[in-house]
Amino acid sequence: MCRSANAARSAIRLSLSVPIGESPTGTGRLPVLPIKVCGGMKYPGWRSLTERVVLPCWQFAMPRKNRTLLLAWVVIFILAILTVFFLAVDRTPPRTPLPNPNGYDDFVKAAALLTGDVGNASALDHDGLRALVSTNSESLRLLRLGLTRQCALPADAAMTNIPGMIGELSGTKRLAQLLAAEGRLREMDSRQADAAQSYMDAIHLGNEASRGGFIINRLSGIACEALGDSHLVKLVPKLSSDEAVPISAELEKIDRDGVTWAEVLRNENRFARYQLGKGFNPFLWVMTRWQVRRSRRVAEMRHKRIEAHVRLLTAELAVRCYRSDQGRAPSSLEQLVPKYLQRVPLDPFSGRPMLYHPQGTNWLLYSLGEDGMDDGGKRVGRSVSGTVTKGDLFYDSLH
Repeated sequence: MCRSANAARSAIRLSLSVPIGESPTGTGRLPVLPIKVCGGMKYPGWRSLTERVVLPCWQFAMPRKNRTLLLAWVVIFILAILTVFFLAVDRTPPRTPLPNPNGYDDFVKAAALLTGDVGNASALDHDGLRALVSTNSESLRLLRLGLTRQCALPADAAMTNIPGMIGELSGTKRLAQLLAAEGRLREMDSRQADAAQSYMDAIHLGNEASRGGFIINRLSGIACEALGDSHLVKLVPKLSSDEAVPISAELEKIDRDGVTWAEVLRNENRFARYQLGKGFNPFLWVMTRWQVRRSRRVAEMRHKRIEAHVRLLTAELAVRCYRSDQGRAPSSLEQLVPKYLQRVPLDPFSGRPMLYHPQGTNWLLYSLGEDGMDDGGKRVGRSVSGTVTKGDLFYDSLH
C-alpha cells in the first residue's frame, strides 16, 4: 500500500510540473512511457496520467478512516442539499387570506389592556378575585368577542417579528389565567355552570390563538387548554345533568373545529423555508437535524395528549348525563349518539374509538396514551418530556 501511495504522489508531482501540451522530455511530443504502479499495472501515455494513475491510486493515498469520514460527510452534504431542494419547493396549498375581522387581533388588544397580577390569582380571596375580574372586564369582553370570530395568526408578519410574536404568546397565557380567575370567582359564588363556561373559554382560547401558527404557538395554546381543562375536570362532579349537556356539546364543537397537527406542520415548514431563504448552513443543519425531529415529536405528543383530554372529558360528561337519565351506564359509546354526542370520540393515539368498559353503574373510559398500548385501565403517570410514558390516559389524568 505504501509503495502504491508513493507512486500516486510522484505521479501528481510530475503531472503538476509539466505545462499543458508539453512533454516532460521537452521535445514537444508526448511519449508513451509505461509506469508500474498499483499492483504492477501499466498505464501508458502522459495525457491520461491523472485518469489512469492518480485516480486508481487515490484510495491508497488516504487512510481508510479518513476515507470513511470524508464519504460520510459527502453523503450528509448531498442529503442536506436534497432536503433544502424539497423544502424550497412549496407543495402546500397557498395560504388563505386572513379573516376580516380577525379574532386574533381581539386577543392582542385584550392582552394589551390586561392589568393586575393574574399569575398569582390562585392566592387571592373572594374580594381580591372580584376586584381583578372587575378591573379587567374590557379585556374579557374583547377576548370573548374574538372567540366569536374566525381567528388566524398573521404568520407572514410573525416570521419577520419573532420578539413581537413571543410577546403575544405571553399575553395569551395571561388571558387564560384571567379566565381561570373568573372561573374560581364564579365557583365561590356557587355559579357552577358559569364557572364551567370560563374554563371552556380558556380551552377555546388556546385552540384559536394557535390557529395558523407554528409549533411554538401550538405549545402555548396547549398550555392554555391544559389550564382550562384541569379546572373543568374538578368541576365535573358538581355539575347537574342539565348543566353538563350543553358543556359536553360545546367541548365537542371545540374539538371538531380544532387545530390539526397537519396544519401546524404545514405552517412550521413554511417558516423553515423562510429561514432557508435568509441563508443556509449545511453543517449546522446536519448537526441540529436530530434535535429538530425530536422536538417535533415531543410537541406532537403534547398535541395528542390535550386532544385526548378534551375528548375524554366530553365523553365523560355524556356518559354521566346518560346514567342520570337512564339509571345505568351505556353498554357502549355508540348509545350516546346522537342524543348526547354527535359522534363517538376517537383516540388520537390509535385513531380508533376511546376504550370503554361498563361496570354496573360505573365505567372505565380511557385512551391508550403515548405508548399506544392498552394497559387495562392502569393510570398513566406524569408525562416526562422526551420519554414515552406508559399507562392509560383518563379524563382526570395529570397533564
